[in-house]
Amino acid sequence: MRLQAAKPIEVRGKRLGGERPLICFPLVGKTPEAALEEARKAVAGSPDVIELRVDAWDFITDSQTSLNVLREIRSLTDIPLLLTCRSHLEGGFQEIAPEVRNVFYKGAIEEKLADLVDIELASGYEEVRSLKQIASFHGIYLVVSFHDFKKTPPKEVIFATIAKEIAFGGDVAKVAVMPQSMEDVLALMEATLLARREFPETPLITMSMGALGSITRIAGWLFGSDLTFAVGVASSAPGQIPADELREVYKLLYSLYLNDIC
Repeated sequence: MRLQAAKPIEVRGKRLGGERPLICFPLVGKTPEAALEEARKAVAGSPDVIELRVDAWDFITDSQTSLNVLREIRSLTDIPLLLTCRSHLEGGFQEIAPEVRNVFYKGAIEEKLADLVDIELASGYEEVRSLKQIASFHGIYLVVSFHDFKKTPPKEVIFATIAKEIAFGGDVAKVAVMPQSMEDVLALMEATLLARREFPETPLITMSMGALGSITRIAGWLFGSDLTFAVGVASSAPGQIPADELREVYKLLYSLYLNDIC
């Protein structure tokens, strides 16, 4: 039986950290029209979570338009929404000032237009804690994340990064790294398992990217990763698997691990 989070997060009927991993569709539309159209398509695909990559929005500096688009998307569905304004230093689509991100996040959180928000560990303790305080007050969960699109740190560094994300106040800790070898893939999985055992209460999202790391998007949940990003409408990172194919693989794994082994 896989190691589940001792305190899974319940969001709109979905359990992050429960028996099965959640499947998240990332959306990367650039214009208001594209963002809304992608959202409609995503809803039709019935993912567990929808990630709005607002760093892709070419209108993100216009906070009012951005909030209006988010309001429309929120009105389309009761599927949990994850807001992500990824830094260009960690794979974001464009360079966005932290002040722009913070204004948008604050407005979205105060109106409860999302269920989770993502902020990079590299933002620093004060900025992460400030967002944590606002998010917690309004019942929104904070994902503290780290991404390396060039390499995979040693497993000890990955584990330490997860520990730091949790120490900074992350309700969910996320790590995504790029492998250069199969040993790198194993390092990510081993660090995930160590983190699940050391921090049993905190849901985790971990992945090794690219084709080499795609196995972690399939089997990562067995090592403690509680959510995987799949292509339902568009891809936001290398190695993401089409959602229909991922669901078929999961059916097989569930039949083995949730019936025969548990």
